Amino acid sequence: MVQFEVILEALGQIGPAQIIICLLWSYYNFLGGFNGLATVFIAYTPDVRCNVPPLDNSTVYPNLTEVDILNFTTPYDSASDEYNGCYRYNYDLNTCDGTLSCVNQSASTINCDNGYHYDRSIFTETVVTEFDLICGDKYLNTVATSMYYVGFLIGSIIFGNFADAYGRKTCSLLTCVGVLGCMFGLAFSRSVALYIVLRTALAMFDYGCIGTFVYIMEIVGKKWRTFFGILYQMFFVFGYMIMSGIAYNWRDWHEITFVTALLGVPFLFLALIIPESPRWLFIKKKDKQGIKVSKLLARINKVELTDEIWERAKEADKQISTDTSNATSVKYTSLDLFKTKASTLVTLNVMFNWLVNSLVYYGVSLNAGALAGDLFVNNTLNGVMEIASYIICIIFMDRIGRRILLCANMLVAGLGLLASVIVNVYADDNESLITLGVVFSFIGKFGISGSFATIYNFTTELFPTVLRSNAVGAGSFAARIGGIVAPYVISLQDYVSWLPNTIFAILGIAAGILSLFFPETNGVPMMETPQEAEEFYKNWKKHKQVSELDLSREMKSYDNSACEEMSTKI
Repeated sequence: MVQFEVILEALGQIGPAQIIICLLWSYYNFLGGFNGLATVFIAYTPDVRCNVPPLDNSTVYPNLTEVDILNFTTPYDSASDEYNGCYRYNYDLNTCDGTLSCVNQSASTINCDNGYHYDRSIFTETVVTEFDLICGDKYLNTVATSMYYVGFLIGSIIFGNFADAYGRKTCSLLTCVGVLGCMFGLAFSRSVALYIVLRTALAMFDYGCIGTFVYIMEIVGKKWRTFFGILYQMFFVFGYMIMSGIAYNWRDWHEITFVTALLGVPFLFLALIIPESPRWLFIKKKDKQGIKVSKLLARINKVELTDEIWERAKEADKQISTDTSNATSVKYTSLDLFKTKASTLVTLNVMFNWLVNSLVYYGVSLNAGALAGDLFVNNTLNGVMEIASYIICIIFMDRIGRRILLCANMLVAGLGLLASVIVNVYADDNESLITLGVVFSFIGKFGISGSFATIYNFTTELFPTVLRSNAVGAGSFAARIGGIVAPYVISLQDYVSWLPNTIFAILGIAAGILSLFFPETNGVPMMETPQEAEEFYKNWKKHKQVSELDLSREMKSYDNSACEEMSTKI
């Protein structure tokens, strides 16, 4: 077998071949952005009232405005300071003959008995308006959104090891076909049950894009993995930002879904021309195919893989196989994360951070429609805040460390959302305060985006090689729970408007404080065994002091060499 790390060194940490492959695989994450936050638009809930014929018939009552109709037919809820569109005054509409003598605002109220009238000035049709997911059936909209994240959980079980067993390319192609099939199916679905089933299946297949992320991490050099890992996440953001433009031009949810599905079709053809991951091929002992792919990458990068390099790669693999034969004989499971007190505390803290990050991230993102101002602009600005946060992470993650960066981002998120709640409570109709509340909400999005980007990298460094996948799996499981719960927390605003963001803020601040109890991994070599990890958890401050001087030198070298290498090879 061939040790690909030696081949990668010869190919270059980064080159035209890796850049092309990374960008092509990252294109897949556009679909993740389209689908992940699609409900901001396709499940938008407009203003609603009861159908009240003939009072809302402009031929019979040509002088009545929408405000007049609401006033004459719909009870006003002083607690929420708005009309309750689920009810109307219980007087006989059949007696209304062009005059207002039939109107009785002192009458009792009843549920809408003639269907609903929706404000279609923003969207002509959404999932909510087509299936009447309001009033008594409003919970179905929350369930549908929550089931999307249940789909992620199912996908993690089905596709968790699929890419390792059958290949990165195979996994990505298969799941992309599933994603596109579900998206086109959604565009033509005509029942709420089918909508929920297809959204759940869509998320399940979407999880399979993990193969594209793993491929990217395998094809670039160590010092470029943070950059390209975060760049990959940026394509998710670009996806939901582009979704704003799509939803602005196509105002029917069927059309929105169909257009986004069409934009995903080119990926299938691009994926067919991308070769399989050479690292995976070598691991699976498919050396002939791995050599062929490696030579292709070398031609694109304009380097030569000499016989000497291939011999070194084979010798390196023999040495590694000998050194790791004893370590790999022991089988580890997720239960080993909880074998010692130190490991248990780190694992529980990691899981709590993943849960809070997912809960707050999706809570803030999915609730963009509740912010004051234009829905399309707010969703785009959310994306701008997320990209800005990623850039900050790229700049500071290796400078100030993971622990401080994670804590700072979580506190920014929590305090930003808490400030938004306080300002909005006292805003009333003050436009300046309303705008300030929106600004604080964007600051919250900035913070939670940065912390979510940080916790993933941090988790991979906190655990030894033999337990790393189990640890990421445990964190991912906790994150799925956060995503499932987020829509239900958002729904609490129907009863207490300030409650969801207050919950998000408190949890964000708590997670930020608890993140200070993590050991710092910046500049510390990857741990291989649980024994190494245990020793590190207890004495990480000593490790930190030893590595600080070397890290400072490495960062200076990295700043110069990375920029030079990128500029010369693009």
